Amino acid sequence: MMKNNFGIISSVLVTGMLLTIAGCTTTDITSSTSSTVDTVTPDVTLNRFVDVRIASIKKEAAAGQGENLDALAQLMGKQDKQAFSGWMQVNYDVLFNNLEQPKELISRIEIVSAQSQKI
Repeated sequence: MMKNNFGIISSVLVTGMLLTIAGCTTTDITSSTSSTVDTVTPDVTLNRFVDVRIASIKKEAAAGQGENLDALAQLMGKQDKQAFSGWMQVNYDVLFNNLEQPKELISRIEIVSAQSQKI
């Protein structure tokens, strides 16, 4: 009789372990696929980048250099990252004064750069 109970307990433990492993795999797949939904279009990626990194972008723009400015230049299709960073520094006040929403920075960059045609 003891042998029977051990078999049942073993079976329950193995089944529980398999369910746990299967549950982890499903969770991993679900979480990894859901994070790529916001990268569907370049505009969404650019908006998200600026929204998440606005503080670093602002700090680097004041200095005229930085990896976030390089990434922003690339996302906006600017060929010369160094020129873009210098331009951000020169136009810092126009770009960042009274900036209410991070995504406004993108339109300000486009408007000011179209007017100056320097980048």
